[in-house]
Amino acid sequence: MYLPGNEFEVLGASHGNITMRELISAQMDGVYFPINIREFGSRVYFHDLMEGEYEISNIIVRTMLLSHPGNCLGYRVQYNGRAICYVTDNEMYNADSPFYNAHYVEKLTEFVREADALITDCTYTDDEYLSKIGWGHSSIGQVTDLAHNAEVKNLYLFHHDPDQTDTDIDHKLETVAKALEERGSKTKVVAPAESQSFTI
Repeated sequence: MYLPGNEFEVLGASHGNITMRELISAQMDGVYFPINIREFGSRVYFHDLMEGEYEISNIIVRTMLLSHPGNCLGYRVQYNGRAICYVTDNEMYNADSPFYNAHYVEKLTEFVREADALITDCTYTDDEYLSKIGWGHSSIGQVTDLAHNAEVKNLYLFHHDPDQTDTDIDHKLETVAKALEERGSKTKVVAPAESQSFTI
């Protein structure tokens, strides 16, 4: 970004009266970072995204507004007959919660339907979630239901609580794998580790 002649496009969720340019500029303010965006040598274009569908070089990108304080988008990227869904910072709530929205869960299920890969927020165990309602993150039980009901091929557990250890994450993985097996689900589940790579 500091080299003249380069061009970049930065796309992100619309936040009402705060533009994507203003959000990035604030993160690069002198308080946080020694160089601000006015010092870029390249041309940088900022785009505020809403829910919709975008096509870039035969790659279709769909977006969906997620359930999280402030605006957050989920992404479904489709190319060459494959689909990857990236859905993080998302709270689905339990069915007995007054905040539960069946329409939202149905919409999200269709958004990730039959994805080859669903990378999604599974921050809490079901027990931990009970004291974190409203924080904008989901439990492993909610994620298991979503992946099974949407018939996704591969579920990647992501966005763990910072206090959780590797052992805690392994336990979450085992819990989800067992729950999927009990449902007779074809969904495979992985808790990716640093430096792992996957082919879709």
